[in-house]
Amino acid sequence: MEIEMSQFSGKGLYRVWDFAPLFRGICITMFILGGVSMSIYPTMRAWTIEFLVNSFRSTLPWSSCNNTWNTDRCVEVQIATSVMHNLSTINASSAVLSNMTGMSLSPSIVTESISAAEEFWQYHVLDLSSGIEDVGPVNSRYVLYLIVTHILVYLSLVKSVKSFGKVMYVTALLPIVLVFVIWIRALLIPGAMTGMAYFITPDFSVLSNSKVWIEAGFMAFYTLGPGWGGLATFGCHNKFNENILTDVTITSVVVLLFGLLNGLVVFAVVGVMAEESGIPVQEIITSGGFSLGFVAYPQALTYLPFSQVWAVLFFLALLMPGMDMQTVTFEPMMNILEEAFPRLRKRRLIVLAVITTVVFLFEIPFLTRAGAYIFQLMDWYGAAFSVVANALLESFVFFWIYGGDRVSRDAFMMFGRPLPAFIRVSGAYITPLALLMLLVISFFSYRPPTYGTYIYPDYCNVLGWTLITATVLPFFVMFIVLLLKTSGTLTQRLRKTSSPMLTWCPVEPKYREQYRMSEDSRDTSLLQLAWFNLTGSGGIHLNSEICVYDANEYTAMEMT
Repeated sequence: MEIEMSQFSGKGLYRVWDFAPLFRGICITMFILGGVSMSIYPTMRAWTIEFLVNSFRSTLPWSSCNNTWNTDRCVEVQIATSVMHNLSTINASSAVLSNMTGMSLSPSIVTESISAAEEFWQYHVLDLSSGIEDVGPVNSRYVLYLIVTHILVYLSLVKSVKSFGKVMYVTALLPIVLVFVIWIRALLIPGAMTGMAYFITPDFSVLSNSKVWIEAGFMAFYTLGPGWGGLATFGCHNKFNENILTDVTITSVVVLLFGLLNGLVVFAVVGVMAEESGIPVQEIITSGGFSLGFVAYPQALTYLPFSQVWAVLFFLALLMPGMDMQTVTFEPMMNILEEAFPRLRKRRLIVLAVITTVVFLFEIPFLTRAGAYIFQLMDWYGAAFSVVANALLESFVFFWIYGGDRVSRDAFMMFGRPLPAFIRVSGAYITPLALLMLLVISFFSYRPPTYGTYIYPDYCNVLGWTLITATVLPFFVMFIVLLLKTSGTLTQRLRKTSSPMLTWCPVEPKYREQYRMSEDSRDTSLLQLAWFNLTGSGGIHLNSEICVYDANEYTAMEMT
């Protein structure tokens, strides 16, 4: 729906809300979320680059205990049960899974021994301090890493998505190739099949656990991207007749399959680790999460011949999607500014440089010894609630304010067929209910964050809820301000501000008169709209002979 609305109108993330200006504040929330995520998640790129740089050393530093950061509890290349059972859930890339689920992102404190890989992570990469108030110095290496990544993102956005699309061919496809290479290599080592068998063996009992569904729901928003603004930003660059119905289906299926492939690769490596150590697979992956990438996976790579090569491949594969995410988050912010203030389009390079610099300055606290504590706190409060709330509001506005009949008519103009029944019913009924349940359950499952045994000071929780409030407050401010600026009774104000503006129309000029005619003839009550959303009967697109004519014209043009 985000893509369809922007593709139909040719408008970006700010102007697309001309169809219901009362809810334009949603895009401001998206802008703030973009700024928050741009300040938090580049830290992961710095950590990943540190692994990548160290992968070029003659001996992988996480495979030995002869380094300056190692303690007398360090264990080389062997995996003691007590160590692997406590491999911690430091999850720098999928921390959203930990939100509201009770999972900690911090390393457990091991009393007997710690693997060399975990000491490398804790004492070298993170260089953890005693707590969030013990900030320590800024890591100069990480500053350099982020400067490089920001320069790359800046260059890829110089010409908006026109240049970024070419970059995506490399950054999106290379990780897939690398994952296949690593998977094939893992399959040649004993234990890989055992690990994959464990991965694909179902445990239906966990389906009754609400936290499993919460994790899956939040991860869907991170992998498919709704609620962030990126989809609408890219949709406005599509051709009017671009068949996004096929595009989104293929994309969703590919994301699912690639996620399953990643699972097979990770558990193949875990199986190798289990075979080498003589420990059951379920004990090795007790902590779960992305710690397999930052602790267990690097240690497993030391078992492979030419381990430096495989380490480089792995961390490149980990780095590339992160760069994509950083770029996709930046572009919606630029799009909002350029549409809200058109004069800025002529100064795109300057504005992009300013935003990049501001974001970089906000990233500096994450590059200190307390960076992991700050990262955990900000991630815990920064996005999960607000992104889901955005999507919930969008689904309501699309199908109940703008109207499912209008949406289906617009789809008919673009694709030559009405909105598929599954999307219509899901968008109007299933999705809002599912997202509302996700928010409610997440809220009641909430608990303050901890970092392993470290308990955050009370003021950190206050700051966290302040961050959540700051992300959603602009929506309510714009909502109220627009109502106050509009004349008439409250009912009249609501009707005026939630109706499409005169500037809202198809981006394709030849369809605009037909669109106006269908708008003039539209007379749909709430009950009729509810019936249409459920059955697809009675919509304005079905009564428009002009739209049927255009559908035939589009079909003939498509055949040609």
